[in-house]
Amino acid sequence: MIVSPCSNRKKATVEPGMYAAELASGSVDEVAIQWNASLSTASRPHKIGTLYGGRAFTEAALAAKSAKVEHYIVSAGLGLIGPDDLIPAYAMTTVGSTDENVLKKCPYGTTAADWWKAALNPGVFGDLIAKTKERVFLAMPSVYLEMVQDELLALPANALPKIRIFTGGRETLKGSLLEEYIMPYDTRLDGPDSPIPGTKSDFASRALRHFIELMSQTTGKTLSSDKALVSSALDGMRSPIMPTRVRVSDTDIRDALNAAWVKAQGNRQKLLRHLRDVLLISCEQSRFARISREIEEEKSI
Repeated sequence: MIVSPCSNRKKATVEPGMYAAELASGSVDEVAIQWNASLSTASRPHKIGTLYGGRAFTEAALAAKSAKVEHYIVSAGLGLIGPDDLIPAYAMTTVGSTDENVLKKCPYGTTAADWWKAALNPGVFGDLIAKTKERVFLAMPSVYLEMVQDELLALPANALPKIRIFTGGRETLKGSLLEEYIMPYDTRLDGPDSPIPGTKSDFASRALRHFIELMSQTTGKTLSSDKALVSSALDGMRSPIMPTRVRVSDTDIRDALNAAWVKAQGNRQKLLRHLRDVLLISCEQSRFARISREIEEEKSI
């Protein structure tokens, strides 16, 4: 079984009532009640493959297909989503300064884990892992690990050894019982020798897919053999040389994106790489997503 996060890249239009920005502010429980009321009346025409886009989701989906295992999604808006579940198009996250961040509607200091426990049927995720007989591959950036960490820690002792965690957010689990189950991927996955380089936002899913391809070459299934497999594959690979990038205003980023839009055919991944690798502009993922989305909306008018 593979579990990866949802994506802010949606292939469908979000219907009214499915925006976190439309919720009234209140306690985390009050906001959760509002959101679940909206979910109860929402149309559900999609499955994960028809709703989500973006490289992180795609790499995880390809890994699941290659491994012939089920692909589940952990979502800030919908909780745990199964491969055959019917779901609505929605706009919600627990990270960044965007209006889609539901934590902005909750009291200061509310965490992603608080939201998960209040709104998203906690316990279902842990129960699924506990019942699964085979290894469970979790491809999760730090914000999603923070959201479900308590549920993972509550797993029975005989369930933990099944977990394999793929993440660029190792520090999130430092000192935790879960740290042992992190697969030893590092910046070499983004270096000049990597067969699957990319951005920080898709690191976890790329590491997972890389491992699934390695896995086909061996019969070992223990934690130690899985870690050794990764270490052997990374041995001799070089880390990337990090260029010095400059921070500029939103207006400068907007101008740069507009200038490159036609050549990149509006492809966000190409545009982000153009900003960072060609123009050497520093732009974090959430900021880039916001500005590029604004440009897309302007061009659609």
